[in-house]
Amino acid sequence: MVRCFNGLSFRLFFFLQSYLKGINERYPEIFEGGGFEGHGSESAHQANFARKWSAYQSIVVLANDNLLNFDEIVKRPLEECLLNLCYRADKSQLEGLLHRQAMKKYK
Repeated sequence: MVRCFNGLSFRLFFFLQSYLKGINERYPEIFEGGGFEGHGSESAHQANFARKWSAYQSIVVLANDNLLNFDEIVKRPLEECLLNLCYRADKSQLEGLLHRQAMKKYK
């Protein structure tokens, strides 16, 4: 078998690539951009922050900003964590929408 990428086989590489593509499709709230406020609402600073910290920021969110919880979070199943992040993104988006609607009443 041909080896690549520090001993990973091409078969494993392609499996991982297709698996990650499937994850991107199953969890668009996380992987299609737009953050917690919805698509297209990111500023350049937010996009740069997200690009710099990528997966680390997800661990921070899931650990509720508590460094002591990081080890517990990274041991959880990936899709369980992604589902929770999607829930949080959708909830935040809904709360933002409800807040904007409530603010329109007072204008």
